[in-house]
Amino acid sequence: MGDESLIERGFDELPAEVAILDSHGDIIYTNRSWRMFAGANDYVGDHDSIGVNYLLVCEAARDESETAGVVADGIRALLDGEQDLLTVEYPCHSPTVYRWFLMHAVPFDTPRHGRFVIVTHLDITERRLVELQVNEKNQHLLMLARVLSDELKEPLSVALETAGRLVAKDGPDASKLSNVLARIDAIIDQSVTLADQTNTLEMTSVDFREYANTEWNEVDGGTETTFTVKHGGMLSADDHLFGLLLASLFTHILDRSSLPGSPSEVITGATRDGFYVVDDGPRPSDEERIATVGENQILGVDYDSIELSVVRRVADLHGWKLGISESELGGARFEITGVEWL
Repeated sequence: MGDESLIERGFDELPAEVAILDSHGDIIYTNRSWRMFAGANDYVGDHDSIGVNYLLVCEAARDESETAGVVADGIRALLDGEQDLLTVEYPCHSPTVYRWFLMHAVPFDTPRHGRFVIVTHLDITERRLVELQVNEKNQHLLMLARVLSDELKEPLSVALETAGRLVAKDGPDASKLSNVLARIDAIIDQSVTLADQTNTLEMTSVDFREYANTEWNEVDGGTETTFTVKHGGMLSADDHLFGLLLASLFTHILDRSSLPGSPSEVITGATRDGFYVVDDGPRPSDEERIATVGENQILGVDYDSIELSVVRRVADLHGWKLGISESELGGARFEITGVEWL
């Protein structure tokens, strides 16, 4: 078997359509996938496209397709030695089928015949359809979260003000109502924040000890719980979401550890690939274990365990993992792994 036939057979086995252009932009070779695609789509002319000028085809479509103009200009830049790679994603829909392709073009030089460009077109329709479905779902969920927020925030603010005035008069019942309303308010704020969060985080250097102390002081509210940060360091995180994670975790721990007559102690510190928070409250419950794996959630939030669900969502956004086990203090140990320490 000669070298030429071996190379051609290799190109014919590729799932992508392949064409080789000469220094003028003329097609001098196409593989089997290219020819089959032309035949399946009623291409006018020879299915191998040999002799067709790729640049002229793109130029003819420039007025109707911005992508065609980008491709024509990019291939000229490859032939002129002004760039080394051209990558373009583009739609190629038929009257009955939605399709998307990823085009790669790279130049290569030969001693005798000068510069050529190899162009590949890979069908990425399946990936794009999944992306569109996910984006549509996310938009619907975000819209729902915003509608809920807009509809509930104003009457909830009025209810909170009224409950605050009743606390001084009616005692425990009014205080309980105020706490419930405040919890609903927190659920709305956290749900909208997480629903509005994209997968692109603004990563920065975060001082673990500083953030732990700050967020604990924010949520502690004057309890007698002893709080200790044993180990610290700098980690890579979105600082806003990292603060939300700690505040939510500490709030959950304060709620679960507030048993009458039971001493409370909370310790946090760094591990090799993350950090932990332990308490001396109750052992981990089944509900807590379920919340850490994300079951039965709406908008990324389990409303039976709002704080833990927020912790897990923020961890997921960072590529971290949330785990729960029994702690050496007799309560629960919450651990985040997958953290990048700086």
